[in-house]
Amino acid sequence: MKRIFTFLAMTAMILAVSCNKDDNGGKKDKNKDEKAGIALKIDGNFDDWAALKTEVVVSAKNDPNSPWDAVSEIRCCADADFVYYYIKFNKEAVKEQLENNETLPIRLCINTDGEFTSGYANYFLEAYDFIIEGALADGEGNFTDYDGTLHQRVDGSWTALLEPNNNLVAGKGEGNEYEILLARELFNNAVPADQKMGDEFYTGIRFYGNGGWGELSNMPNSSVEEGEGNGWGHLLKVTTVK
Repeated sequence: MKRIFTFLAMTAMILAVSCNKDDNGGKKDKNKDEKAGIALKIDGNFDDWAALKTEVVVSAKNDPNSPWDAVSEIRCCADADFVYYYIKFNKEAVKEQLENNETLPIRLCINTDGEFTSGYANYFLEAYDFIIEGALADGEGNFTDYDGTLHQRVDGSWTALLEPNNNLVAGKGEGNEYEILLARELFNNAVPADQKMGDEFYTGIRFYGNGGWGELSNMPNSSVEEGEGNGWGHLLKVTTVK
């Protein structure tokens, strides 16, 4: 049976995720590629995102002429073990949603093979084959830990590959910001062999609220004059940092 992370192991990695730890008695190893470092903790403190080298992160900001304004920005980066997402909400929008006891469902949309003629061809300008669906809030006015169900698009329908409580994802939020961690090994163990996440993949996020599954935002997006007239944007292309 393929190895599955235990809850304790996943928690430990969330608290101290880093691919550039100093294991040389406090001295930097000059043979290591310093550009390859991603050091992020999924703890609701977002200062470490600002400290990342710009070349390891891809991002999208809300187009002011898009149909949406609830989400200001998303960012994404990846190393060999994890994919990391950062979300910045419009302050007033997320405050209203939480005060209305919304659960803020989201869908992480993922294309792993760079093939865009199959999969689900809605809400982005490229098709995608997988979504991870879960909620960011508890329905009582608070952000909650992120947990999600992994689905694959098969024969025109979404089919569940991993149910919740699977340690696939985790997340923390504070104020108008939220961050998510996705465990690549668990993802790749669950998907077909020819669709495993490799060095490059594509992703975007769909946001819901306004009474449950009402459309709240779509990121990346574009102006309504572009993206087939509906504000759809291109998926972010993510390159794994090694």
